[in-house]
Amino acid sequence: MQQVVRKLLVNELHKLYTRMGTRIMVLLVPVMVIAAGLLCFYSGEQEIQVQDGWEFLDLVLTAVPNLMNIVTLFTIIVAAGIVASEFSGGTIKLLLIRPYSRSQFLLAKYTAVLLFGLSLALIMVITAFITGGFLFGFGAGDAENVVANVVKATAFGVIGLVVMVTFAFMISSVLRSGAVAIGVSIFFLLSGPQLAYMLKSFAWTKYLLFANLDLYSYTAGRPFLSDMTLTFSLLVLAGYMAVFGVLAWVIFAKRDVAN
Repeated sequence: MQQVVRKLLVNELHKLYTRMGTRIMVLLVPVMVIAAGLLCFYSGEQEIQVQDGWEFLDLVLTAVPNLMNIVTLFTIIVAAGIVASEFSGGTIKLLLIRPYSRSQFLLAKYTAVLLFGLSLALIMVITAFITGGFLFGFGAGDAENVVANVVKATAFGVIGLVVMVTFAFMISSVLRSGAVAIGVSIFFLLSGPQLAYMLKSFAWTKYLLFANLDLYSYTAGRPFLSDMTLTFSLLVLAGYMAVFGVLAWVIFAKRDVAN
């Protein structure tokens, strides 16, 4: 089982990284980080001025919006189309006649998307670290606290990325059109937080997906609702991921591809 999934995973990664769109995304991440560093270095705006490389790395991860949001957006685009494009392109039939189960195909595709997203996040952090050090140096001021904050911001950002990728992957498994799947996923990514804020007056809003995605807000002591905790949000997100995973598997496993 593991060898089969590994073989399928290598194949999915090969297909993913040979696409021009994927290569452009991989290139854009370090370019945007370097551009942000130069902007901070040459700008006279107080809001984006940093003292050293640690503060720059912190800014990259915690600013509103921050570059982790861009990484998440790129990964969502890939996740939203990776299954649906097989249906819209007609290649799903060629996949399913091979001696592998649908579950193995689905697991390989999901793992490939996660590895892509995590690799983009790693590229972003490493580039920010190098760029910040080159432009601003690493001061010995409050480095310990800033590093701890960076670690938290990175962990929370990765959790949010994984949740949104799982959501987009589920949408891709439900819809047959890659373009529609990408459109729906991006719509919810961009409008979900605003929708949650509009419904903030209702107590049940705390159970909405997008009311729990901003985990970094707990670090600043400003949760979405006053009675929400980090543990609560993590449990809610875990529940949503379980639901998304089951829906993706059930729908993909039972879908008729005869037409």
